[in-house]
Amino acid sequence: MGELARRVHDAGERFVRRVILARVSDAAWRSQAVSVVAALGLLVFVVRVLGQAWPKHFTMFFPDSFSFKNAARLTPFSPGFYAAERPIAYPTLLFLLGRSTVATVVVQTLLSGLVYLFAAFAGSRLLRHREARPLVAFLVITIGLEPRFALWNTHILSESLGITLAVASVVCWWRFAAEPAVRRLHWAGVATLGWLTVRDSNVPPWLAVGVPGLIIASFWWRSADRRLRRAMRVWGIATLIVCIGVTLTQSANGRNRYATINNVGTRVLPSAELTRWFVGEGMPLDDALRKRTGADSFVNNWDVLRSPDLATFRRWADGSGQRVMLLSYARFAPHWLRALRRDLHVLLASNQAGYDAFGVAARLPGPAPDQINGPTSPLGLLVWTLIAVGGVGLAAWRRRRVEAVVLGLLLASTFVDLYMAYVGDSVEVQRHVVGPLARMALVMTFCLGIGLDALIDVVRSKRSVPT
Repeated sequence: MGELARRVHDAGERFVRRVILARVSDAAWRSQAVSVVAALGLLVFVVRVLGQAWPKHFTMFFPDSFSFKNAARLTPFSPGFYAAERPIAYPTLLFLLGRSTVATVVVQTLLSGLVYLFAAFAGSRLLRHREARPLVAFLVITIGLEPRFALWNTHILSESLGITLAVASVVCWWRFAAEPAVRRLHWAGVATLGWLTVRDSNVPPWLAVGVPGLIIASFWWRSADRRLRRAMRVWGIATLIVCIGVTLTQSANGRNRYATINNVGTRVLPSAELTRWFVGEGMPLDDALRKRTGADSFVNNWDVLRSPDLATFRRWADGSGQRVMLLSYARFAPHWLRALRRDLHVLLASNQAGYDAFGVAARLPGPAPDQINGPTSPLGLLVWTLIAVGGVGLAAWRRRRVEAVVLGLLLASTFVDLYMAYVGDSVEVQRHVVGPLARMALVMTFCLGIGLDALIDVVRSKRSVPT
């Protein structure tokens, strides 16, 4: 029996050595270990976000939450679903999950964790030097763990899915830039369509940067394959059509009138210059409207939406007033930018505690020190912008021009995103800018990573030059 046991042991050892270990490299073992750690980390993240409130304590108390569920109740099989007071992406998620609040909270928390892991892994693989990879992966994960972004997963609001799809879109566009291919372009296009249809405020930055970038590149990028350039034109036109569709439906269903009324009361009427211009563009101004100076739609139990003496003003806000308001963002851009600069400190520093109804901040790590995972002050924004621009410039210098152009355009679009989120509605501005700030932090981190990658290239090339 002893001899038989020894032979079985030897045979088993040879099998492990020759069959299993011969086929699994050290790199594969490391990859599997990282996957296990990532899965465990994702599980911990979901549990910490949900906390003790799950499953019975998640309730809806935002009016917007009920409007999302009302849109989902129409179902995608009804034409009214596509003209409801919300873009279709989030109501579609609610419909697929049976309009269950608990299921939606769990799923969107899981998706949030998954997309930041995807961003960390993809960002690491797109960098050429292993010295830069851990830093970028760490910064990406810290962004995903920030309570001011993660807490939205506990609400039935589109901020959660909006941030998730924004991350997916940014990562897919960088992957396409690193290795241009039609298949990767399709993935980036699909992710962008999802992002555009989750919040109508996502449309302006893509209209201003994304659509022109795709169309122009499809003609000027002569070294690219003809099939690729044709696909870029198709996606440019497709995303343009979606942008127009989202804009028209949200304008036609009347929801945008609330933002127009809010801005007139709190931003236009207090300014004599803006008031004169708006009156010249057709805004009816009388004593009844002047009394609403400084007031938004919520004041006096929505009186501005019901008062008979403001019926003419409401008709203007339902119609041409929305177009006039949109024009003012360009016509009076210096004025709006000064206002944004005045409020920037509060917006960047906000931890969104007023929205943390389920105590997510108490269960997740706080923001990383020294603003290393994104700007939280005007000075931090300036420093991060210089770092990001420098990173893009270094990448272009080291002949990674496509990546530099794509990340540069994404960086520019984040500032358009922040501007439009601020000027779009004077009510709950801190909430409206949370998506743009999350997207901005990720893009700046990727710009830092590619710049560090290029810097390592420079250092190594100088060391390799014979003296």
